[in-house]
Amino acid sequence: MKKNLLALTLAILSCPAWSADWALISETEDPEKITSWYVDMTSIVHEDDYMRAFLRTSWSAPQFGPDKTAYQSSTYLNYFDCDARKIAFTANTYFSSTEPVGTPIHQEAERKLDKLTFQPVVPGSAGESRLQFVCKFRSKNFLTQHSSHTTAAG
Repeated sequence: MKKNLLALTLAILSCPAWSADWALISETEDPEKITSWYVDMTSIVHEDDYMRAFLRTSWSAPQFGPDKTAYQSSTYLNYFDCDARKIAFTANTYFSSTEPVGTPIHQEAERKLDKLTFQPVVPGSAGESRLQFVCKFRSKNFLTQHSSHTTAAG
């Protein structure tokens, strides 16, 4: 029984889309190849000196991984260093449809915060839009999570 409960808990944690409240952050303007970026509003939290949120990217046209497998959406965990204007990515999950539903076609495990590489955002990029959107919640105390956060990969 405990093993089944643990397996169910791990499955739910690995797929944030099940209870997500996706809000559109930005979208490309090319009508022939639309890329849309979303954030799960229920996932935005303070963690240590960072903001953390689950995000999603959806493409109107299939994208192809290194093994030539097509996908049209991905979910991922971002950490934001609002002051330094940097982002770190982890826990990527890829789906064949534009919505993050069904069995993922590829998953990359979440790495611990101290193992992540933060990269500066490019002005005017989708990364900057994500950073600006999530960091505006930094001063709000509606959700706070401490570094005691543990994950399935953890």
